[in-house]
Amino acid sequence: MKILVTDTSNSTCCAGIYDEGRELSYEISFEKKTHSETFMPLVERVIGKSGIAMSDIDAIAAVTGPGSFTGIRIGLSAVKGMALGMGVRCIPVSSLKALAASVENITYPKEQTVLVPCFDARNKRVFGCALSEDGLGEVVPEGAYEAEDLAEKIVRAIDTTNHFLIVIGDGAGVMKEAFESLGVKAQYAPGCAISPRGIYEASIGTEPVSGEALKASYLAVSSAERLKRS
Repeated sequence: MKILVTDTSNSTCCAGIYDEGRELSYEISFEKKTHSETFMPLVERVIGKSGIAMSDIDAIAAVTGPGSFTGIRIGLSAVKGMALGMGVRCIPVSSLKALAASVENITYPKEQTVLVPCFDARNKRVFGCALSEDGLGEVVPEGAYEAEDLAEKIVRAIDTTNHFLIVIGDGAGVMKEAFESLGVKAQYAPGCAISPRGIYEASIGTEPVSGEALKASYLAVSSAERLKRS
């Protein structure tokens, strides 16, 4: 099964082609241009380098969020259009689980390691969760949290003296402040980004849906909506 994987949920943008787990091609863009400018040319280059035709693709695994509202809309609109034109189904992928699957822990025992993928949502808020690396089960579910609230939930959920915490993603800085205020030690990797391989790994076992049924997972309302309510 040949799968196109895509992500536009945060500052980076990426795509890749996988054939039964074998990586045929991939590209990650760190350009400062908007995803509306970079995404489709990047997808075209990745398909071109893969050695297969667009008509050979069996499914599209697309990151649905959480993250940048605008970035998610750009990517999913493009994916929906491609899925309709190609007659293929889509696999929705969480940005947080894709981020967690994009890193490799070579230091700590997996059964004692908890990954905290998180994206900065501004004003000391994050999109985040906590995942047991041994099987990537949820310790704390995905959500939009005050950084301190997420840190407290993690501390209540696990024995932090008997686990290793690895905080990944651009929300690591604000989570560092929150954990340190609780006296909790962790390792921080703020430079980690979603990789095409991470998207593919996170998509495994998820039931495909039609392009029409593919929906964004914002996990929060926009700042404009919050201001309107207040």
